[in-house]
Amino acid sequence: MIDFEWYRSFISIYQHRSVSAAAKARILTQPAMSQHLAALEAEVGEPLFVRAPRKMIPTEKGKELYTKIVPLIENLEKMTLDIRFASGVDSAVPLIRIGSPSEYFTKGALSKLAHLEIRMSAVFDVAGVLLNALQKDDADLILTTQKVQMAGIEYVKIEDETFVLTVPGHFSASEEDVQDTEEWMNQQKWLSYGLELPIVRRFFRVHFGKRLEIQPYYIFPDLRTILEAIESGMGVSILPEYLIAESVKANKTKVMFSKLTVDNTIYAAYKVENKDNPYLQKIIMELQSNRN
Repeated sequence: MIDFEWYRSFISIYQHRSVSAAAKARILTQPAMSQHLAALEAEVGEPLFVRAPRKMIPTEKGKELYTKIVPLIENLEKMTLDIRFASGVDSAVPLIRIGSPSEYFTKGALSKLAHLEIRMSAVFDVAGVLLNALQKDDADLILTTQKVQMAGIEYVKIEDETFVLTVPGHFSASEEDVQDTEEWMNQQKWLSYGLELPIVRRFFRVHFGKRLEIQPYYIFPDLRTILEAIESGMGVSILPEYLIAESVKANKTKVMFSKLTVDNTIYAAYKVENKDNPYLQKIIMELQSNRN
C-alpha cells in the first residue's frame, strides 16, 4: 500500500529538484526523503528521477505521476483547511508566520489585516533574510520588494509603493526657488537606509540618468527613524508616501519636487506547495485591497 507521505515527499523533490532541499522544506531528514522516494518508485515499478550531480531530473514517468497526483493532493489538503477555516474554532486555526520590512508592515499592511480572524506572527528583516526564512519554512508568507526567481517559490504583486523626496517641514526653500534641481540635491545632507543609498541612487538614475556621486551623511537602518530624523531637520531622503502621510499632514515634513517620484513593487511570496492554503490567500487578498 502506498503511503500518502510518499506522495508529498515526491512532490517536494519534484518542485525543489533536490532531495536535501525537499527534506528541509518538509522538515524531514534526507535519508527519510530518500526512503520515501525509493518506496514509491518500487510501487510504481520504474524510476521517477534521474540522479544527476546536485540535481534530480524527472523521468517521463515522474512527470506523468506529478501531473496526475498534484491536483488530487492539493485538493485534499485544501479541503481539510477549508473545513477548519469554516469551523470558526480558534484552536483549529494555524498560526500564519509573516516576514516583512517593519515599516511596510506597520504603516502599510497592518491596518488591512487588523480585522481578520487569523492567528498571525510577524518577523521583520531585510529581503534576503526573509527569503531565506521562507525557504527554511521559518515563515509562511513574506512581503518583499525583491523578486528572486527560485524553484518552489511563487510571487504575487500586492501593490506599488511610491517614493518621494522628503524634507523637513520648516525648509525655507520651495520648488520655485531652486534653479538647478540636481545641484540643489547634491548640496543636501542625505539620510539613507544603507551606505549604498539604494533607493536614492535609483531616484537619481531615473530622473537624471546618471549615477549619484554623494555619500550619505547619516545611515539609519529603519525608515521610520529616517523620517523622525528629517522631522528633526537633520537632512533629506527618499521615502514612501504611505510612511510620510501623517507627518506631511502635521507639517512636520513636506515633499519637494512632487513630480519626481520612483515606484517600488511590493510582492507576497510563498511556497508553491502552500498556494491553496485559504489563510494565506485570504491575507494576500486583503493586502491587495485598498482598505485603509
